[in-house]
Amino acid sequence: MSNCKERYRELTHTKDRVLNEDLAALERLSERARIERYNELKADEEDFVFEFTAECPDFFTGAEEDRIRSEFRLARLFVAASFYDDGGVPPAMAGDFVDAELQAVVDFERYKQFDALSEEQIATRVRRMEGEVYELVTEYTATQLSDLDDLLEDPDVQRDVMERLIERYEERREKIRQGFFVYVETQGLVHTVETIEEAITAVGEAERERERVSEELESGLADLSERIDGDLRGEFRELEAALLDPSADASAETRIERYTDRSGEAMAELAAQVEQVKELKADLEAQASSLESVREETKEAAREAVREEASAILDDELSDLDAQHERIEAEVRRLEREREQLAAESERLDERRADLEAAVGDDDPEGGDDVVTTPMARLFEMDYLGRFDISMHEASVVHTPDGARDVPDGYWEDRSERRTDRARLLDLLPDDEDPERYPHNRCARYEVTDERYLGLSRDPTLVIEAQVISNLDAHVRAGFDAAPADVDRLLDVVNPVVYEAEREGYHYLLAVASPTGWSERARRQVAGGDGDGGSRFSRRLSLCLVDLQDGTLYYDETDPVVADNAALFEPPVTAERVAACVDHVRETYVDDVTADSVTLADVREAGYDPHVVKQAFNDLADEGVGEQFYLDEFGLTLDLH
Repeated sequence: MSNCKERYRELTHTKDRVLNEDLAALERLSERARIERYNELKADEEDFVFEFTAECPDFFTGAEEDRIRSEFRLARLFVAASFYDDGGVPPAMAGDFVDAELQAVVDFERYKQFDALSEEQIATRVRRMEGEVYELVTEYTATQLSDLDDLLEDPDVQRDVMERLIERYEERREKIRQGFFVYVETQGLVHTVETIEEAITAVGEAERERERVSEELESGLADLSERIDGDLRGEFRELEAALLDPSADASAETRIERYTDRSGEAMAELAAQVEQVKELKADLEAQASSLESVREETKEAAREAVREEASAILDDELSDLDAQHERIEAEVRRLEREREQLAAESERLDERRADLEAAVGDDDPEGGDDVVTTPMARLFEMDYLGRFDISMHEASVVHTPDGARDVPDGYWEDRSERRTDRARLLDLLPDDEDPERYPHNRCARYEVTDERYLGLSRDPTLVIEAQVISNLDAHVRAGFDAAPADVDRLLDVVNPVVYEAEREGYHYLLAVASPTGWSERARRQVAGGDGDGGSRFSRRLSLCLVDLQDGTLYYDETDPVVADNAALFEPPVTAERVAACVDHVRETYVDDVTADSVTLADVREAGYDPHVVKQAFNDLADEGVGEQFYLDEFGLTLDLH
């Protein structure tokens, strides 16, 4: 028998230790220590149930064994609740307890100051409406503790565990109940009920209006978004690619006209949808105004009767209305961006055709100063992102919307990632084609984070990202691209970024780099902001365009987030390096009367990077020294005059 007693003492040591602590003490332990304690409790419980009861069958009655087992589960519930109150239960514990059980522990813990007070002291403070004791008594009805019978009847709740919990806090619970009775007696039950009913009625009307707005918003957008993102956008890509196909016939013209008509219809629908969404926004604003009025009307009554209860009910619904209002505002901005993109795509088809006709002649199928071949686009991409990664890792400070942040060594090691558009490239390529010969539209992403829960989790506050965008359709179809990136291609990148930033609530600093440069329209798009940070697309987006042809950056100089971080996005083309390359070409080839041409490969042998040589050829062509061609057997060539 003594062996059984000693064995029982060893098995229940951890359980008793946990049950003698409060939740705050558990929360001060590290995550690992709490998980180890939880696992130890689970192992002790299994030992008790399967081994101890078999080894010592007459030591406890069946009822006593059930009670002890429920105490083990109560101790585990306390450990799990320490995570629940601290941000979330770890996955390994997630299925052991339901939210109602975890919340009951957290709620009981909030009232622990009652343990040190007598019922008379509680009653006095309630009558005087004094301090946190009064606040807790008035909040008592808002928690499930006010009706534990319902909690015990919940089929998902382990009844025996809840009974042990109630026993543990029975004295505290009774004190809270007595305080509540004094509160109702002091304030007047009828007045209390009337005030709460008025708030609940107003909230009910607001909820119904909010649900109506949600239904109309969803039903109105689903079909239109599917047609634009699926049908129209896919057709635009096909038409743009068709303009690069030398075998394209006159049917492409008919398809372009048909697309323009359908695009115009979609833009008209988008405009109507924007107006409808704005009307829904006005309905929400009116409902919020009505709730504000009710809250003001109940303030005086609440001071005499229930004080914070009515306001809390109204505040919750006002918070929901505000969240939906923000969503609708974001939806309006998204629809307007969609309309801009459709307009840009329609214009782009005609401009693209003109650009290619200018760049592609009968005798020069791949000529022109602005031509970027597929190998060059890939080199541009790799070189630029390599330079961006170096800049990020060398930076000692980055500038966030909240000010400068120091960047210690190794900060980016687990806060960065690379992404590509490889999946789309593979869809475009024949099965036997090597994708590594092509640009992948890579991007590099870095996150500036704030630590939470003693460093156990991180919340991004600023995302810094650089993307290189090449026209994959053009490179697959023709092996080159000749047209500067326009607004439609910019919006392809911006739209999902804005959606992510507004949904997650952090700021996005985005650089979009184009190997063929940027159109004047795209550059104008980022030139002017609101002077208070953010781009014209969203207050959460700071945008920089990078022209990989000449290294120019385009951004709103009044936006401090992008202006102060601009050096991070400078491409690896320096004016000094290009000037040196120009001098080398002059001395070695232009001044040599026997030389009639020079290739990019010739100049690369002197140690110059391909993008530097390309810029040097551009500068020399602008001066009239020669004309650029692309020859299959030699690559990019400068034909000297």
